[in-house]
Amino acid sequence: MPHSLTVRQREYLDFLRDYIKQNESSPRLEEIAEHFSVKPPTAHKTLESLHNKGYIYFARDSVSGFFIRLLEHAGTTETIVEVVIAGKVNRYGELTDYPQKHGHFASVLQGVSPENVFALVASENIPEASILCGDILICGIAKRPQPGDIAIMPFGRSGKRFLLCRIHSLTSDKDLDNLEVSNQYPIPEKLLDTSLGQRFNWTPWALSQETEKYFLQEAEKEKMPLRAIPPELVMGTILRLTRHLAF
Repeated sequence: MPHSLTVRQREYLDFLRDYIKQNESSPRLEEIAEHFSVKPPTAHKTLESLHNKGYIYFARDSVSGFFIRLLEHAGTTETIVEVVIAGKVNRYGELTDYPQKHGHFASVLQGVSPENVFALVASENIPEASILCGDILICGIAKRPQPGDIAIMPFGRSGKRFLLCRIHSLTSDKDLDNLEVSNQYPIPEKLLDTSLGQRFNWTPWALSQETEKYFLQEAEKEKMPLRAIPPELVMGTILRLTRHLAF
């Protein structure tokens, strides 16, 4: 359980909460020191006390720079995990340089084992998905995707290309795999029996009027039928997006 805070430590914690809420990123050490009219080593010492008492996690690495994580749920299943960056994602949501190790970073995750997570870093903007170059996507290999989730799926028969796709719905059973038919006649969720091993209806995450021609050409080149995909072919599910705006 977290320990009690001094008045000054509470002021630091309140400042961090407000800053992260307003900026969606953690402040730089210099910003914290300037806010409290102290020198950076003094601010660092207070952050260290909050870290040791279980209220925050802060560190500096080559990927994230200086960063702070609030541990608002201390005492639950949240743990600090070193996540390996295993690949990159290009303009079309396709994985490149995968699987390779491109670095690692610390993240606070809940209810996951370190061996079941990895990350991808966006090498280009993906406007259709509101992804910016440098964004990090944390992926889980143990989570079965649900409609609305983003999953990593094979693209083509070679087994060498993988694509980020949005799961739209489930087919009525494992034998119905035609995207066009299953999308025209959606089955109400309350009538679906999940024990039947339904397939996933999907579209590329980066699909738009501008990119549709590219995906159709690539699917034809790969001799890839546009069909619903069985769950066992899913390589992972996106758990969280991390965007570092302050270093």
